[in-house]
Amino acid sequence: MSALRNIKYNEEEDGELPSLVTGEETNLKEILENVSYDGGNIVSDAKVERVNKQMESVGNNMKGSQKRKRIPVSIITGYLGSGKSTLLEKIALKGADKKIAVILNEFGDSSEIEKAMTIKNGSSSYQEWLDLGNGCLCCSLKNIGVKAIEDMVERSPGKIDYILLETSGIADPAPIAKMFWQDEGLNSSVYIDGIITVLDCEHILKCLDDVSVDAHWHGDKVGLEGNLTIAHFQLAMADRIIMNKYDKIEHSPNTIKQLQKRIREINCIAPMYFTKYSETSIDKLLDIHAYDSIRVSDILDNSVGGGTIHDHRMGTVMLTFRPLRDEEEYNEKFLKQFLQPLLWKNFGALTVLEDGSQHNEHNWEVQRTKGLILIEGNNPAVRVIQGVRDTYDVFPGRCDDDGSQKECKIVLIGKYLEKDSIEKLLHKTLNNN
Repeated sequence: MSALRNIKYNEEEDGELPSLVTGEETNLKEILENVSYDGGNIVSDAKVERVNKQMESVGNNMKGSQKRKRIPVSIITGYLGSGKSTLLEKIALKGADKKIAVILNEFGDSSEIEKAMTIKNGSSSYQEWLDLGNGCLCCSLKNIGVKAIEDMVERSPGKIDYILLETSGIADPAPIAKMFWQDEGLNSSVYIDGIITVLDCEHILKCLDDVSVDAHWHGDKVGLEGNLTIAHFQLAMADRIIMNKYDKIEHSPNTIKQLQKRIREINCIAPMYFTKYSETSIDKLLDIHAYDSIRVSDILDNSVGGGTIHDHRMGTVMLTFRPLRDEEEYNEKFLKQFLQPLLWKNFGALTVLEDGSQHNEHNWEVQRTKGLILIEGNNPAVRVIQGVRDTYDVFPGRCDDDGSQKECKIVLIGKYLEKDSIEKLLHKTLNNN
């Protein structure tokens, strides 16, 4: 409490302290009239103001220290047998400096963690934590929900530094990611750090091509949309891609090349790692902050393929364009006339053409958005855009120190994206005076 050291009364600064007054003196009025320091105040107004400022500062510091520690959540997705549970075990073993909680949402793989999960908890939507004995905790979640996870964390104070959430092999991770991301604004104690998609090198191409209505190639019942598979959505949402079981194809250069090309046609910005038995450095997977502010290099360095879409069902579109002239062009044109119609078109909002008609000839739906926008004018600024489906957020950003970034850039990953149509919409928006 060093900030309070100067709060005590100082005779030189605040004037002579009057004699103690009990209120019973016969000359009370005369005594009070003789107190004339700083308009009759025993302690000067200046002193009171200084003390109030000091107290306010101390209060703010105390509030900051009392804020809840927000715990990062990594979502791990991929088909049964791809190696998700093996990856979970490897991370739990390597993360000795972290108290990691593992949340399971299926019991299909034969990992030791899942075999150990036999605890029941009546009709509750979650089960109690199971101590794995290596500093990690584990539980099974029947119905994934932020509130359920928050409740579990609150019942284990100080025991959790990081959460790994394994989704069902046939689950689209986008709704889960969106749920965590939106809850951040409600002062949630957890936040989404990123999505890790684990693929089976030997079978992923077959997964992407298998669009049978009833079942997938390995017998899993899956919810398919048109000629898209769940694998398309899991790849589209990936912030890190684990190409597991590399040992099955490592002696086939053509297969490796075909794999890389096919995956990059769908998602060209997520770093890709080839692994055997899901063995990789956890530094590449955890604390990546994929859903908050990013630098230019995070978009530029990881983007490959020049934005050309080969897999029309699910792919990546990258657009570069001039810096925006000012905040008005950013808000009124880029956001309201381009980005919002683009993201919301298939979520209840349609693009209105010049003749007043509504534009509905495209079926695209954006799954993931990342962008860096440069704004010129009197107050130059950089904005970073992050989005999941129809929801987006804007963060303050910065350019790389070398000044190499001269253009805006936006990356869109989604289904049936038509680069020419999107470019035309952007060009029309920014050049329509």
